[in-house]
Amino acid sequence: MALLEVRDLHTSFFTDAGEVKAVNGVSFDLDRGKVLGIVGESGSGKSVTVYSIMQILAPAGRIVSGSIKLDGQELVGAGEKVMRDIRGNKISIIFQDPMTSLNPTYTIGHQLMEAILLHTDRNKEQAWERAVEMLTLVNVNEPEKRMKQYPHEFSGGMRQRVMIAMALACEPDILIADEPTTALDVTIQAQILELMQKLQHELGMAIIMITHDLGVVAQMCDEIVVMYAGSYCERGTADEIFYDPKHEYTKGLLRSIPTMGTMGQKLQPITGTPIDLLNLPKGCPFAPRCDGAMKVCIRTAPDSMDITKTHKASCWVNVERMMRDLSVDALHKAKKAGVSTEDAVELAAAVEQSAMRGSVLEAEVKIARTEEKLAEPRRKAAEEAQDYIDASRDRDLLGDAALYSSRDRVTGINNDRNGKRNSKRGGDK
Repeated sequence: MALLEVRDLHTSFFTDAGEVKAVNGVSFDLDRGKVLGIVGESGSGKSVTVYSIMQILAPAGRIVSGSIKLDGQELVGAGEKVMRDIRGNKISIIFQDPMTSLNPTYTIGHQLMEAILLHTDRNKEQAWERAVEMLTLVNVNEPEKRMKQYPHEFSGGMRQRVMIAMALACEPDILIADEPTTALDVTIQAQILELMQKLQHELGMAIIMITHDLGVVAQMCDEIVVMYAGSYCERGTADEIFYDPKHEYTKGLLRSIPTMGTMGQKLQPITGTPIDLLNLPKGCPFAPRCDGAMKVCIRTAPDSMDITKTHKASCWVNVERMMRDLSVDALHKAKKAGVSTEDAVELAAAVEQSAMRGSVLEAEVKIARTEEKLAEPRRKAAEEAQDYIDASRDRDLLGDAALYSSRDRVTGINNDRNGKRNSKRGGDK
């Protein structure tokens, strides 16, 4: 069982202008000790997804439907008392801007100790020692002195280290990092990422990394969820997403980043702007910006298709390609099996319907089952053919025997005739 299971999560914000469907049917699993990356453009629903998990949404926000299970415990509808025990203790979060996350009127030490005293049974002296220990762990110099300082006395990188220390103070099972390096320069960003990887290995916690930086995802994540317009368009392992992307949006994201092979060339950005979540289209939300969009993309939203056990994508272009490949494969196998043209076309249509429903595996099973059905008639036909051959062989043997018998009789008659002639000739002499 996964540490965190999110199933068909829907979260909306109810405003005067209408319902903003910020998260639409997001599903994923997070195993212990793994790093899950959630990527997408601004406004794609990345942060709202994790805020829904921790249930720290704005007053206008509400989880409409879906399931969120932490180690088997259902969190949707669990109540504020249960969530207060989980936040900071079992799930912690590092926010995007540490300056707005830290209270400027309290010292760093006070804010670190507050979380420790709230979620553990330590006294003030022990909480102080634990806070100093955590600052040391995240490489903050002179931790005892820093405990008495205020947030404005720290640099951006140091404030983010304090936020990491605060998030890890109670040794949570899951650490959520909501774009933790966005406001930092490249050098400090590398240090923070290196620190998070080091702590993740030492403490064995799971991490959800939210970012729009694919370089960060490639460096840290085991699995990736690609989000667009509040729903996931593709998810899979890091290798599957980077080396075998199946959604046109994912391909667009990968084309828009510089690589060694594109040096000196103009980058290819994704044209257009994200859709209005107040007025979601009937079809695929990415269709207006997709170079490979078809009519079906405008009319109907695609379901998730199983590419492999770990790789899923929601894209009609991908479905069409799979349908074509499976239909050709089915026709080829049917032809090889000696099926009539009419039956072969019917099989191909059945495979296409299975692929249209989003299951490549179902289509492949249909082909396999059809082969099994075809195997029985082929077996019977082979037996009948063998019986015919055996019968023909028997008839040939009987014919040969009759031929040999007739030949022997003819030979005997000829011998008798020759003997009589010889005898007559001897008598004449």
